[in-house]
Formats: sequence, structure tokens, C-alpha cells
Amino acid sequence: MSVTPRGEALSWSWFERVVREYRPLSHETIAPPDNRFLVRMNHLLKNRDRIWLALRTASRYFPDPPFTVADLGTYPGSLLRLVRRLFPAETCRLIGIGLMTGSEFASDMQSDCQATTLTVNLDPRNDQLREKDYPTRIPLDDNSAHLVFGLEIIEHLVSPSHMLAEAYRITAPGGHVLITTPNVTRIGNVFKLMVGRSNFDRLIRPDYVNPDDEWRPHFREYTLSEVVAFLERAGFDVVEHRHFTENDTRYNVKTIQQRLIDCVKIPFHAIPHLRGSLLAVARKPRAAA
Repeated sequence: MSVTPRGEALSWSWFERVVREYRPLSHETIAPPDNRFLVRMNHLLKNRDRIWLALRTASRYFPDPPFTVADLGTYPGSLLRLVRRLFPAETCRLIGIGLMTGSEFASDMQSDCQATTLTVNLDPRNDQLREKDYPTRIPLDDNSAHLVFGLEIIEHLVSPSHMLAEAYRITAPGGHVLITTPNVTRIGNVFKLMVGRSNFDRLIRPDYVNPDDEWRPHFREYTLSEVVAFLERAGFDVVEHRHFTENDTRYNVKTIQQRLIDCVKIPFHAIPHLRGSLLAVARKPRAAA
């Protein structure tokens, strides 16, 4: 299966225009009034750096059409809506997988970008989610997806092993999975430890109980070597991995102290393992056919 670059379609100027003209679905909009932000906020605008890097990286691995893209932890749907802008429905099948995928969301995604939405619990070791009796096996055939995304999901899982095993099962030999997640060794966490604060303050509380909450706080964050090890144990060959910096708070309302802290962080980003986020791409061996 040859890989077709899409570099021209994924230029930064193209992406900036998309973000500027983007019309979010109701699921993507952070409802006003929300005094955390300077502008009316939506999922794409808040996560533009990460989504841009994921799409630009994925452009090196999109196969020749027709092909299937699966998005794990798909809600609220922004990524698949952008992929549809690159590939029409007759050349690219889109499948969104995860929780918070009720009938309204599924209907909106089908009508907007012809994406099929599947409700699956990718974290069967989570006792509270187990009570909901969702399927834990993705209802797709083995080897049926050619590119699988998992953006900012493994940190929400009690264990990512099941999700990655399912990703491996549904990925076609020679296909790829692309993962992003926060970096536990980022400079912000180092600063917290230096002043006596816990770097676990973004994680789920040990006593957190809310069976109705399908958006789970971070359970665990990882180093890049840990993410690579998870992918390799699932059977993938890791083909690229990196630390990266994203400015996902550019539209946040901040105190002077917070702005000064942001400025102090900048020089430390020259050291890769102090950057805020991780990205890894892995290939399913062709011998797995």
C-alpha cells in the first residue's frame, strides 16, 4: 500500500483559513458565558496546534484511496470533520469510536461528514464505565482500518493496553496509528514540584465517583519512552516519535503572574523532554497479514 503525501493541501495557510472559517457543531462549542476565554471557544480553536501537527504528520501516511480512517475517542468530532475536507466520502470512510456518542452526535456526524459513530468502552478496567455495559470490542473487522488516530485519549484511561490492542487488531498490515498525549515531564510539572505543588493536580482524584461522567479526567500521564513501549507491546513498529510544544492557552484569560510563568517556560522548550506534549506514529507490520 503506497503512501500519498498531501503536503500542499495541508499547508499552514490552508489550516489557518480552515480554523478561521470553521463552523463548529454544537458538540464542539464551549458554551458561553465562559470567563476562561477571550473569544467564543470551540474544540478546534482551542486545540489547533495539536490537531495541525497530527494532520500534517498523518499526511505522510494516508494511503492511496479508497481507505478507512478510525478516530479513537472521537468526541466532539473535529478531527474527522477536518479529514473529510481532505478526502471525499467515495475515497475515504470515516469511523468515530468512543464514548459520549449519543444519537444526536451520531446523526450530526453522519449528516455533516458521512462519519459512522460507534459507542465503545475502550477502558474496560474502569469500574465505573463497566457498569454501563458498553461493548469493549470495536465492531469492525480485523485489518479494516488504514490510519487510526488516538489524540489525547490514553491519559484518560485506567490502562491504554486494551485500546492499543484493539487499534492493532483493526489496523491493516502496513497501516498506521497516530497517538498524542500530554508529557508528564513538561516544564510546567517541574515548576510545580520545585515550589512544593503536586504535578498530579490535573489527574482524577483517588476518591472520584461519578458513573454519569463519560468524560474522564486524566488518570495517568506518560513519558515518551512509555508511550513507545505501549505501542511496541501491542505489536506495532514505532516509525516516529517526538516531544512538541503547543499553545493551547493562547485564548485563555490569564493573570499577570500566569503570563510571566508562560514567558519563563519558553527557554526550557529547547530541551525536548521539557516540552508539553508527545506524538508517536507506529506501523502494523505487513507480516501480520
